[in-house]
Amino acid sequence: MANLCCHFSFLLFSLLCFHFTLCFTNFTAYDELALLALKFSVKDPYNYLANWSNSSSICNWVGVMCDGHHEKVIALNLGEMGLKGTLPSKIGNLSFLVELDLHGNNLYGELPKELIQLHKLEILNLSYNEFKGEIPTWIGSLFMQLSGRLPPTISNLSSLELLSLSRNFLTGDIPIEIGLLQNLKFLYLGANKLSGHIPSNIFNISELQEIDLSWNNLSGSIHSNMCHGLPNLQMLHLQENELSGALPSNWIQCKELKDLQLEYNSLIGDIPEGIGELDMLQELYLNHNNLQGHLPKDIGNLTKLQLLYLNYNNLEGHIPKDIGNLAELQLLYLSDNNLKGDIPEGIGKLDMLQELCLDHNNLQGNFCRQV
Repeated sequence: MANLCCHFSFLLFSLLCFHFTLCFTNFTAYDELALLALKFSVKDPYNYLANWSNSSSICNWVGVMCDGHHEKVIALNLGEMGLKGTLPSKIGNLSFLVELDLHGNNLYGELPKELIQLHKLEILNLSYNEFKGEIPTWIGSLFMQLSGRLPPTISNLSSLELLSLSRNFLTGDIPIEIGLLQNLKFLYLGANKLSGHIPSNIFNISELQEIDLSWNNLSGSIHSNMCHGLPNLQMLHLQENELSGALPSNWIQCKELKDLQLEYNSLIGDIPEGIGELDMLQELYLNHNNLQGHLPKDIGNLTKLQLLYLNYNNLEGHIPKDIGNLAELQLLYLSDNNLKGDIPEGIGKLDMLQELCLDHNNLQGNFCRQV
């Protein structure tokens, strides 16, 4: 059939990150306090920092750039603003900061030792200021990438709530001792070189809200009863691994799940009917696997879904007409499968839809888009 990959020019992405703001409210508050501490520790003769107040989001403040996913500060660019004063210790609380540019100001004093806490920092520009003292020996540790294996003794950190070691060169298995961290809420080990199976006891950490193990070399199957021990799970990223086997069939206990990304693996079998029970789901990525069978009829129950990627599988049968119920859907990718039959008319009534890809199937018929 003709290529049906369509692009609609609707700029409606502002809704995509709202749920992450809720998840990270407490952590974002740390960023706000750190930035306000900086504002109060310097003189701002040209009022560049005038909009730095809690009446607006920190992501709208002058010189501040946030990660659109979590609304955490990732860059602070205050160069050549005429700022005069010292750096507060609280600047070390900007835990997601990748770039810090303070060049061309009148900052003075010693660099706070808390800068060592900025583990993600890649760019640091403090030139043309009046800092004094020697360059701290520890500053070199900000630009090192971690290598080696995760130690089993990590279980000693029994109060740990956030473990973020993404984008390093960690190798070997994920130690089963991580499953003993029963207070853990956020686990980020993506973009490493980890291998082996995902320890099943990770799926018993009931406090976990977000898991990112993507972009590794993990193998084996996904724990079949995964949701039973993860009632608070909101994000699961396992994409770009070597996972195989079938998708878990029981999803009803993952009622808080909003973001599920399993693409670029070797998953097989049907998409289970129970996927429609994830009524909070906003993003679903199952593309580039070996899934087969029919699209589940209850996929139309995912009324909050915004992104749906099922392309590059072996799916067959008809597109369920209930897909027209997905009123908030923005991207729909079903290309490169074995789907057949008529294109449901309801697709043309999806007012939020921006991109539609149905090519490389055996579909037929027309649909009209009402403007």
